[in-house]
Amino acid sequence: MSTRTITATDLDVRVRERNLKTGIITEKDVEKHISSLQDLESHVEGFSVPQPALDAPPAATEEADAEPQGDDA
Repeated sequence: MSTRTITATDLDVRVRERNLKTGIITEKDVEKHISSLQDLESHVEGFSVPQPALDAPPAATEEADAEPQGDDA
């Protein structure tokens, strides 16, 4: 058995599954880490990020479709 020290990097959610599969950490290590985290919900401040591509008004696309494509005269 290894005496390797588990670091925060080993428990990072981006590599956690891989480390669980390879045996670097165990489910018990993850549970212990999660239970040791403080509840900081009262310190959270919500914010929104504008996403123009998702917020485009449907009328703008309808108007573009209704415009004439060329002059046939």
